Amino acid sequence: MLPERSFPHAAPGPRRGLLATVVLALLCLPLSASTPVIPGPPPRLVLWAWERPEDLRFLEGRAVDVAFLLATLDLTDEDVHVLHRRQPLRVPPGVALKATVRLQMVPGSSLARFDSERLEDLAHRLDVLARRHDVTALQLDFDARASESDAYVDLLQRLRARLPSGLSLSITGLASWCVPGGWIARAPVDEVVPQLFRMGPEGPRWRARFSRGLPPPCSGSMGLAVDEWGPVPPGVSTLYLFNPRPWTPDAFARAVAETRS
Repeated sequence: MLPERSFPHAAPGPRRGLLATVVLALLCLPLSASTPVIPGPPPRLVLWAWERPEDLRFLEGRAVDVAFLLATLDLTDEDVHVLHRRQPLRVPPGVALKATVRLQMVPGSSLARFDSERLEDLAHRLDVLARRHDVTALQLDFDARASESDAYVDLLQRLRARLPSGLSLSITGLASWCVPGGWIARAPVDEVVPQLFRMGPEGPRWRARFSRGLPPPCSGSMGLAVDEWGPVPPGVSTLYLFNPRPWTPDAFARAVAETRS
C-alpha cells in the first residue's frame, strides 16, 4: 500500500479569495475566446428567370432551383389581363421549378377596391395557372401599397385555400414590409422573399438594419441582384438571384463565388 500523503491545510482568507477571483475571471471570459463562431453553410440558390430566352441547361447536376416568370397579370378596377410567358426556358431534368406570377396595377387602379367576388376570381385564376405546370411553388411578385395590404392578405388567404397542400406559396416583398409587427405577419404564406436591391437612396439604411438578420417572417429567404451585390444576413438559407441579363455559366460561377466569399 502506498504511504498516505499528507497535504497542508489551506491557509484561510487571502488564498481562498485569490482562487475565487481566478475562477470568476475565467468564467467571465468572452464566449468567443473559447468557442469561435463557425459560419453556416452557404444558402441554397434560386435563379430568377425573367421574360427573355433562358438556357439553363448548364445547371445539370447542381443543387440550384429556378423561379421562372410564368405570367404577368395587369389588374384594373374592372378587369384582369393575363400575359403568358412567351420566351423559351430550357432547364435540365431534375431542377425544381417555381412559378412566379407578376401582379401589377394599371395606373389609377387599386387592389383595395377589389370586392370579395373579384378577389375570389383572381385567386381562381392564379390557382389555375399554377396547376398547369409541374412546379413546386407558386410565387407572387406584387408591390402592394400600404392601402392595399388588407386586400392582398385577403387574396392570399383565398389562394392558400385553393392550392394543393403540397404546393408552397411564396411572395416577394419590399424591405419596408419586413419590420416587427408589420402586416406581412398576417400573410398565410410559406415564404417571404425580401428583395434587397433596386432600393434607391434608402438601400444602405435597410442593409445596415438587416445586417444582423432579417426578422420573421422574412428571415429565411432574400433576393439580390448580381449587378448590385450585398452582404447576405445571417439566418438566410435560400438566396434568390436576379440577373438583368440572360444567365450564362460564367455569370452563375461568379454568383456562386460571391456567396462563398
